[in-house]
Amino acid sequence: MRFLFQGAVFLGAATGLALAATPAAADWRYCLARGPARTVYLSAPFSTVAAMPSLDAAFGLMLDRTHRAHDPVQCPRADNAAALRAMRLTALRYNRQDGETVVELDWAPDRDAAAKP
Repeated sequence: MRFLFQGAVFLGAATGLALAATPAAADWRYCLARGPARTVYLSAPFSTVAAMPSLDAAFGLMLDRTHRAHDPVQCPRADNAAALRAMRLTALRYNRQDGETVVELDWAPDRDAAAKP
């Protein structure tokens, strides 16, 4: 019985190590923020494992650096690239139909040197 318990502890520890070594699944995201004069800023789609608050902050800082006034940032997520492209296209169409000027920005956190710690 004692051997069985020790084996279970070892198996549990090995499973924990394997899970810790497995990289987190990446989310697909884009970021957007409303600006003045009926403007909406949209980033390019990107894949990331970064936490949403850091993405929101990084996109907001880029808008600040480029002197674009903006409301709070959102970075919607999807499980795959196709779903994200569809979501982003829907946002583009909706905002344009609503009379907003949509400014598409070629921004992604991995290409933004200022967004890196």
